[in-house]
Amino acid sequence: MKPKEKEFCRLMTVYADPVRAAREAGYKSPEKAWAELASDDELVSEIRRLCSNMRSIYENAAVCGLYRLAYGGVSDALTLIYRDDLSDRELSALDLTNVSEIKKTDRGIEVKFCDRIKAVGVLSDILGTQMKEGEGSGLLDAIMLSAQALGDRNRMDHDGL
Repeated sequence: MKPKEKEFCRLMTVYADPVRAAREAGYKSPEKAWAELASDDELVSEIRRLCSNMRSIYENAAVCGLYRLAYGGVSDALTLIYRDDLSDRELSALDLTNVSEIKKTDRGIEVKFCDRIKAVGVLSDILGTQMKEGEGSGLLDAIMLSAQALGDRNRMDHDGL
């Protein structure tokens, strides 16, 4: 496989847009090139392999995120509540993963945390499903679709649409 073809395959996993992938991979006529590229069994197999790898990465990230929600610490949220002298740098370094809502009220700062029991349950369901069936769950599919939609939105923002 040529470097330009490898780049096309990689970009297909990023954009899911064959014309854009061909254009950014350096093809002079991307509208024509992608049709040829898509008919190459080796390239199609490579795109499938790369997509499978990406799915695995997203699934692992989802499991890690749920683990952090279920078992992560709250000390940074307490720092936010009790220290009013935090610099911008200190604020940006706080890990507020477990925080679902922050409100400033007349009584001070109100912090709501994620439901740990629910996170443990979802994590257990995912891991149990993967162990039984050897594949992801509906939640992971939803996360993948959300990530794709976010990527589409970011591309539109980046492209000025």
